[in-house]
Amino acid sequence: MDYDTLKRLMEKQLFYSRIAAFAALAAAAALGMCLVVAMPSVMQTVTKANYVMDQASGTLLLADEAIRSVTDMSEAIKDMGTNMDSFISENSQSIEEVMKKVEAIDFEGLNSAIQDLGDTVEPFAKFFNRFK
Repeated sequence: MDYDTLKRLMEKQLFYSRIAAFAALAAAAALGMCLVVAMPSVMQTVTKANYVMDQASGTLLLADEAIRSVTDMSEAIKDMGTNMDSFISENSQSIEEVMKKVEAIDFEGLNSAIQDLGDTVEPFAKFFNRFK
């Protein structure tokens, strides 16, 4: 190769190197512009996403608290049902005993005894009414 051919090839290589450098510079500038333009909207989106996540977290905490309250309430209702069952079973025996005693009362004899008491007290009442 002679010097002129070598010089021409070097000039072509320099020309294409300059084009490649200019294209790389243009791509870097375009990327920088995209970042500058897109970054505020990306940051705004991230901020909104954080806000939504905070609200969702608060809502989940409230839901967890509500579920815990419902669970506690169901346990209390279950305990109350158990207590009512034992209360009814304990008192049913007492009520049964009372009913047996009420059935055992001789109401005719009691009425007769009250009538006899009234007949006995009536003359005393008449006697003491004279002293008024």
